[in-house]
Amino acid sequence: MLKYFIARQMVKRTKNRQFPVEFLEQKHVDLNQPYPNDSSYFYGGDKAGNAFIARMAFRGPKRQHEWWFDFFIKGRGFFGLKTDPGPDGKGFQMGSLKWENTVVGKEWRITYDGPVTDEQGKSYNCKTDLLFIGEHEPYDFAKSSDQSMIAKAIAGEKWSREFFFKMKDTQQTHYEQTGVFKGTISLDKDVYPFEMRASRDHSFGSRTWLTWDRHYWITGISEAGMHWTVTTIKWDFLGRLTAGFITHPDGHTDAIIECTDLETISREKLLPDHGFIDIHCRSGARHKVEFWRNGHFPYLMDGKYQMREAIGTYKFDGVDGLGMVEFGFHKDKYNID
Repeated sequence: MLKYFIARQMVKRTKNRQFPVEFLEQKHVDLNQPYPNDSSYFYGGDKAGNAFIARMAFRGPKRQHEWWFDFFIKGRGFFGLKTDPGPDGKGFQMGSLKWENTVVGKEWRITYDGPVTDEQGKSYNCKTDLLFIGEHEPYDFAKSSDQSMIAKAIAGEKWSREFFFKMKDTQQTHYEQTGVFKGTISLDKDVYPFEMRASRDHSFGSRTWLTWDRHYWITGISEAGMHWTVTTIKWDFLGRLTAGFITHPDGHTDAIIECTDLETISREKLLPDHGFIDIHCRSGARHKVEFWRNGHFPYLMDGKYQMREAIGTYKFDGVDGLGMVEFGFHKDKYNID
């Protein structure tokens, strides 16, 4: 009981920490953190099956920065940036890969001018100019997490200096937003216009992928105007934690406090191509998400953590939707190939 009380106070201190959006939208690489990290991510997809994904993570001078820049064009296939885009620049920039906050809390412009390769290794000059437009306010995950659930998980572990050092990875600031992408991607002289359903996230604090055991992160938008993200993560030092949100068409947001666990979702196949997630919200509302994975972008983080970013289609409470289906597994513990 004493451990739970102490854990509850620790969680309360960290989860009550919320910042104005002007602060959140800046880059934060805190070199006082054990593993400095500022990660921002964009995803877009449409009914035709086209998809776009981009991510930059700035990790200070002692660790290699991370980048994703990949897309799928129906009829052309998968394309991606396989070489380092270049040095970190001012703000959110690596070489010519850049995003600019054109309207705080609302709009971001993603640009790139450089080489990409297709699945056969052929190189093309790619020019990308996409505008993300948020349809609702950014959602700070500090509002979402069930504090009692986190405190119980912490209290159930053996406490040590190493445990609390690793716990810093669970204390990141993290927010997300859903909306649309509009713009173009060109390959040599061929120009492709896109309008996609889209999502983005931004997190900063401490992160090392080496302590992650497995997770899923499911985000999308339904044709009825429901926007959602649901995620559950297990670390090697801490049991499963759940977070997420559902935003209704009128902008009202409900926090997710529980969802289908990792073992259940992988009962038939470790990396499922299709599945169901039951969601329980703080308001008492319950929802069901059915997902399909339709091809994916593979990534390996810190040489150990396997990520599969899939082009997602959904039914949210029976209504069609689009989005991204992400699964991750530590390669030393799980074989997904």
